[in-house]
Amino acid sequence: MNKKFLLGLMLAMFVFVLAACGNSSEESTESEEEASGDEAVETTEDASEDEASGDKTTVTFWHAMNGPHQEAITELTNNFNESQDEFEVVEQNQGDYSTLNQSIMASGVSDDLPTLAQATASNIPDWASNDLIVPLDDLLAGENFDQEVLDDIIPGFLEGVSYQDQMMAVPFAKSVRIMYVNDDILEEYDAEVPASFEDIQALGEEMQAAGDDRFALGLEAGVEMELETMARQNGAEWISDDLSTVDIGEENATEPMQYIVDGIDAGWARTAGEDGFMSGPFGRGDVALYLGSSAGLSHVEPGAEESGISWSTAELPVYGGGEPLTLLAGNDLTVFSSATDEEQEGAAAFMNFLLQPENTAEWAMATGYVPVTNEGINTEVYQTYLEENPNAAAAAAETEYAIASPMFAGSGEYRDAMTQAQDAILIDGAEVTETMQNLQEETTQIIEENN
Repeated sequence: MNKKFLLGLMLAMFVFVLAACGNSSEESTESEEEASGDEAVETTEDASEDEASGDKTTVTFWHAMNGPHQEAITELTNNFNESQDEFEVVEQNQGDYSTLNQSIMASGVSDDLPTLAQATASNIPDWASNDLIVPLDDLLAGENFDQEVLDDIIPGFLEGVSYQDQMMAVPFAKSVRIMYVNDDILEEYDAEVPASFEDIQALGEEMQAAGDDRFALGLEAGVEMELETMARQNGAEWISDDLSTVDIGEENATEPMQYIVDGIDAGWARTAGEDGFMSGPFGRGDVALYLGSSAGLSHVEPGAEESGISWSTAELPVYGGGEPLTLLAGNDLTVFSSATDEEQEGAAAFMNFLLQPENTAEWAMATGYVPVTNEGINTEVYQTYLEENPNAAAAAAETEYAIASPMFAGSGEYRDAMTQAQDAILIDGAEVTETMQNLQEETTQIIEENN
């Protein structure tokens, strides 16, 4: 382990948090929103490893789940502990994702890491390059993980946990981008659910012509996921899987950014801005269509119910006549190299338990994430859930064409640069093409220097 590097990265993380910047990634956004209205739930497992009973091997599990998500992971952990007598998982809430990452980096220096933890796509390359985590290919081939479960993981989710041709994590709390629809506004304008971004613009212009001061399109304050999705639908590679191509500043990538800017300038589109999250304005009935995380269902529902609006969800519209596509977000589970062989085996058994069809389905139903295996989606309980909760159906359907952005060392630095470019365009009025061409050059340099 390169402890000098870790100390430097800890300092950078500290400055990063104080500056309150670069926290616009989807993983952080979901965690912040779920924590905004709920306190972390205290659990009996949260205090000490000494609580593990009998001769069981203790497996420490750090996560960033709060509110209802905390309750759901606690229940699954308790169920695992009761299901066998070899391992005892002790779950410990570390706050939000940024705090979790800081805890991991600090523990890496002091050699006091947990057995396994949640990880985001930007964490894994840094942790792997410093030998903090272990490749899972051999571990998951052992007796404590079922090959059938591994083979059943949805391909896009599996691709999203591979780094340098090795499986570095197991998919866990995964979300996709979906479209929230105000059915009342669409009915008012006799409009179909938009299948393209051109349809959204047409609705917006019609609303403006009628003197309607509501917005056709609502986006989160950070539009990077929508932008990358639209660009990829429009034929851009954005950043290719092998990192050989970065075309963020080319026309098929800048066109969607210009679309967003033009919509905001024209007044038929808006970002969350001071509202913090677009779930609020959508729930109030201020926007017809909201593009956001499928994990935001539980945040949209209370506001919409209070306002008395009729709403639904739909698969994402397509930009530029391309193919349907959505990006994966959320987090995964990874195992630390400092854990003993027995602890690592316990981690494998726990992950295997979480990915059993009924368990990944139960997790999805309780949290708004999606099951990460085909069998999980096809379980009777989840299919019944979709029938009774049709607003969850769009996310499940999108898993067939969901993809993961490539992981690479320096991805955190890239996301900071992306956020700065986005803010320069949307807040400071910087010219789109020039700003994104500069971002393309900076991203290329980051990749070349770190990979």
